[in-house]
Amino acid sequence: MQSQVTIHCKSKGNDDLGVHVLSYGNSYEWGFGVNVSKTTLFFCGFTSQYGKGVYDIFKADRDTYRCIHCRWEVREDGVHGFIENATKDDIWYKWK
Repeated sequence: MQSQVTIHCKSKGNDDLGVHVLSYGNSYEWGFGVNVSKTTLFFCGFTSQYGKGVYDIFKADRDTYRCIHCRWEVREDGVHGFIENATKDDIWYKWK
């Protein structure tokens, strides 16, 4: 049986996107706008058989020009972020 990952994402403001349990190979996505002051921040808590942690998934000052459709993958060694159409990650959060 393939593993599952539990994800809980929130914004620095009042957005709580709820808890989602994903099976291997599934994805979760949402959309939002960046505020005028470019302080938009979304962070997610991840729990998997490999580890857990809470990481900044979208930071306006880092990601506004980095990606329009940001992609993250949960792997054995942590959470990996990718720029548009990339096959290699450019951000890596190691499990805590």
